[in-house]
Amino acid sequence: MRALRRKIIRDYGKIKIYKIYYREVCCFVIKNLTKGTILFLVIFFIFSGVLYAAESKEMNLGQAINLALKNNLNLKIANLDLENAQIDYEKTKANNLLTESRYIELQGDLGLLQAKDNYIQTRNQVIIDVVQKYLQLNQAEKNITAKNKEVELEKRLLEEVKIQVNSGYKGSLDLLQQENKHNNTIFNLEKANDDYHQSFREFKLELGLNNQGEEEFNLVEVDYLKVWEMGEEEVMQKAIENSFSLELRRRQIELAKVDLERAEVTASPELDLRKLRNNIELANLNFNKTQKELNNSIRKQYYAYKQTVNSLDLSRQNLNQAQESNGIIIEQVKAGLKTKNDLLSAEISLLQAEYNLNSAILNYYTAKLTLQKLIGQKIEEGDVE
Repeated sequence: MRALRRKIIRDYGKIKIYKIYYREVCCFVIKNLTKGTILFLVIFFIFSGVLYAAESKEMNLGQAINLALKNNLNLKIANLDLENAQIDYEKTKANNLLTESRYIELQGDLGLLQAKDNYIQTRNQVIIDVVQKYLQLNQAEKNITAKNKEVELEKRLLEEVKIQVNSGYKGSLDLLQQENKHNNTIFNLEKANDDYHQSFREFKLELGLNNQGEEEFNLVEVDYLKVWEMGEEEVMQKAIENSFSLELRRRQIELAKVDLERAEVTASPELDLRKLRNNIELANLNFNKTQKELNNSIRKQYYAYKQTVNSLDLSRQNLNQAQESNGIIIEQVKAGLKTKNDLLSAEISLLQAEYNLNSAILNYYTAKLTLQKLIGQKIEEGDVE
């Protein structure tokens, strides 16, 4: 028999609202812990005479990427532009069979190369945007969990202060300060929830799900990744091989040389020849400038990537320490050496460490994928698993 599943959807300290699933039945439970009574409010959704409640589906990062690649309008446009560029190239190539012009040959596939580069860059950016938004939502979920714990802790502290005020150990100012702290945590929780839902709506639009507003799904947390191993010099070599900008500069050099050769054959005036020689020198200088700029940008991004790897390792170590500390607190609470408040504080610290790890994962993927985009490498779904 399938077990009951329940999920807290609102937590107001002593009053909790649960969402419970059993088979095809969904009900909402309002539980008042103070009075010790339980009030069940069961809402049945009836469609065509059938009792129905849809359970949220799960979506992992790979599935989200595939959806975006399938539905993204910019990528569809880039793909059609690429197809047209391929057609134009084939026509130019066929027309050049008779003349065999080196000049036309050099110019012929520039449009195709540019369309290919544009498609790869557009596709890469789609993946980067999805990964960023997905991981930001992972962070937001962890943040909401931590905020709930903070509300619970501040509520308990408020109750303790009230008792101390009634006993004469603390004054009304202490009570006011604690009430403000409690209210601030409630406000922060509500804001975190609102921000999450807004970000989730934007994420669904990113996936092309704007016409499926009622569809809900849970995002699988990304908590493990294999660090990308590629040395700096290998990265530089890939960038040089794949750079459309450098290829364009090379073509400009060759075209300038062809212009000069044609002018010399036709006995052009010396001033025209001098200008064409200058054009060759300009083309070489522009090539060197573009290569230098590319080198600088790649090395800068590679350094940023290495920093995120170090930060990722540190965040994992901090999480391990937080887990150990939380385990110790749990045992101390069982032994009567620590209070429930101490345990809540330890749980909040653990959640903060998990949040920091999620942040490190986000920064790692952002730096890695940006570097892959800069070197002209086509990002595959497996690069973000």
